[in-house]
Amino acid sequence: MADKKLHLKIITQEKVLVEEEVDAVYSRAIDGDFGILPGHVPYMTALDINITKYIKGNLTEYVSTIGGIFQVSNNNVTILSDTAELGQEIDITRARAAKERAEARLRAGVRDIDTERAQAALHRALARIQAASKMGPGQ
Repeated sequence: MADKKLHLKIITQEKVLVEEEVDAVYSRAIDGDFGILPGHVPYMTALDINITKYIKGNLTEYVSTIGGIFQVSNNNVTILSDTAELGQEIDITRARAAKERAEARLRAGVRDIDTERAQAALHRALARIQAASKMGPGQ
């Protein structure tokens, strides 16, 4: 099974973001973290707002996945996500500014604020920052 690969496809509403043969995929479902290797049993779950990591040889890639559906069957891994971004394509300055805005809204404690929306914005910003931060030299 050492030569087996997973066919990974990450799809957003706009495009196919990733389509590659990979060695492993790691992500976070709404009920916890998981990893997929070749030969995994069929599996489907709802993704949380976080990062998805995939390994291809000696290279590790990070993608911010803002929710979605994760499915694996017959070594085909498909992620359908409303929003997903490759770590190296994320504007980290913009993501940090979004994080600061969300934190300020939550700290303000104003009654009119939509707390759930502010928390979701914060989680999205953190996922984007985490994916972008992992893409340093040598990654």
